[in-house]
Amino acid sequence: MKREISENITILNNQKTAKRICDFLKEEFRKRKRLCAVLGISGGIDSALAAFLCKKAGLELYLVSMPYGKLDEKDNAKKIARKLNLPKNRFIEINITEIINESAKEIQMKISIDRTDKGNIMARTRMIILYSIARKLNGLVIGTENLSEYWLGYFTLYGDEASDINPIAKLWKTQVWKLAEYLKMPNEILEQEPSAELWKGQTDEKEFGFTYREADPILYLSCIKKYSKRKIIKNYGFDANLVELVLKRVKATCYKRCSTPAALI
Repeated sequence: MKREISENITILNNQKTAKRICDFLKEEFRKRKRLCAVLGISGGIDSALAAFLCKKAGLELYLVSMPYGKLDEKDNAKKIARKLNLPKNRFIEINITEIINESAKEIQMKISIDRTDKGNIMARTRMIILYSIARKLNGLVIGTENLSEYWLGYFTLYGDEASDINPIAKLWKTQVWKLAEYLKMPNEILEQEPSAELWKGQTDEKEFGFTYREADPILYLSCIKKYSKRKIIKNYGFDANLVELVLKRVKATCYKRCSTPAALI
């Protein structure tokens, strides 16, 4: 039963899904009378998939790479730009190291911050840059958050979750991998460990204590089907500790999925 659920949520008609997303992108850009798609490219699979879909939709795509620290020799962001045959002027690289270090230094003089705080500064700084570029180009900022990240709260408020339009918001991480394979994404992108790249050696799954493949069926049963924890464990055979760990994170991050509270007057 557990395996059946895991397989069911990853079943995707890749051709139809890609077409549906591309049609959605075309229509949104037409309605909003915008010209350019501005996308922060990290070299990871989510931003790569969003980029491939924007290109497939025929949008005027600009990829913005915003590395912190020394660039990785592999530099997947540039590989993605080359794979998409983007003109050189549509790949923009802005090293944010100095901006982040100076910001953190100024804040540190007033209040102590840790590496998570610094990571949030990075995510929000990148979004400031993307919106600045999008405004000058009369463009829209493309989101790269998937459905698994949404339910696990794995995003920075007003940072990487901010966007004008998100082509992959309804895809589970396991479906992101499937669609990326269908679109013939480079192997080094497909095989890369998911990471927000907020500090050296950081990966999503190390922070979670479980993998996306383990979490997705549990998230589906709990958040979409609204089944109880007891039913997920008893009827579908999932490990109780794993279910507890996944749902504990969902509960702990529910504030991220709520609109800002406002006083009634």
